[in-house]
Amino acid sequence: MNHSGYLKPPQLQNSAGEERTVGYEFEFTGIEIEQVAQLVNNLYGGKIEKISTYEIEVQESEFGTFKMELDAQLLRDKKYEKILKSVGIDVDDIKDKGGKERKLMEMAATIVPYEIVTPPIPLSKMDVLDRLVDKLREKKIKGTGSSILYAFGMHINPEVPDVRVESILNHTRAYVLMDPWIRREADINMSRRITPFIDPYSEKYVKLILNPEYTPDLKTMIKDYFDHDNSRNRSLDLLPLFMHLDERTTSSMIDEELTSARPTYHYRLPDCSFEKKEWSPALEWNRWVLVERIADDEEQLAQLSHKWLELSDNSMIGFESKWIKKVDDWVNSNG
Repeated sequence: MNHSGYLKPPQLQNSAGEERTVGYEFEFTGIEIEQVAQLVNNLYGGKIEKISTYEIEVQESEFGTFKMELDAQLLRDKKYEKILKSVGIDVDDIKDKGGKERKLMEMAATIVPYEIVTPPIPLSKMDVLDRLVDKLREKKIKGTGSSILYAFGMHINPEVPDVRVESILNHTRAYVLMDPWIRREADINMSRRITPFIDPYSEKYVKLILNPEYTPDLKTMIKDYFDHDNSRNRSLDLLPLFMHLDERTTSSMIDEELTSARPTYHYRLPDCSFEKKEWSPALEWNRWVLVERIADDEEQLAQLSHKWLELSDNSMIGFESKWIKKVDDWVNSNG
């Protein structure tokens, strides 16, 4: 598999005929968000705006608005109190009420990551992210492998090439076929494997969507997604896309509103391994491109789906290792 540069997916344009874009989310610690904002501003221009104690934006940059934040939802809703208390920190013991927010941010940052959310970057310009990663490394930023407590991820948000349910289903099928192989190749850190944030889809759901007779409309696909206990905490999270396409149906099935609507896949699996010199966003992106290649080739997708179902039905033990071997063969022929 080629790891050099950012590979091009089969479909370079969205359904409106415009160049597709990709957003990235980097989770990290070891550097203040004010420093990150200044770094981003130096690289891409724009103006720095402080939104709150926990949020800073670099607006009007070369590519749009970059956001730097501690988990704002968690802090606004005071969910940090439960998390901090779980590790022996009682927020009620903080005497300086005036500086409480800053103190909470400092404490929470030891277990809750800071995050850089990029604006949508055109496919042809994704290599601009390498400059950001290089500058952050110079600051000795801490990533997933820097501590056993750091279950940090890098999320990739590729704009969908096609909003039709047939295309969404094919991409989901392609992803579930590739998921075990990608987990093996990416060597996901134990700190993240033991969390529920990147759970795979259940075998029952995979069998449902790989069945060639499964041809749902959008509402049915959304309802089936929830009926099989899927949530935002899947390695491929479809909720932002479902919210974009059918907010009423999706909202009616979500208990807690944490999902923003956007026309993207939300690929949550990769580690954010700033501490590894050989790691790069391109490495993770290129694995995603293999998913898109399978999704774009309906004949190969049908063949691989049939092989998965057949192997699953005929394997009492060792199914995953057998399947990964088949994906190895496909990658060696097509990667």
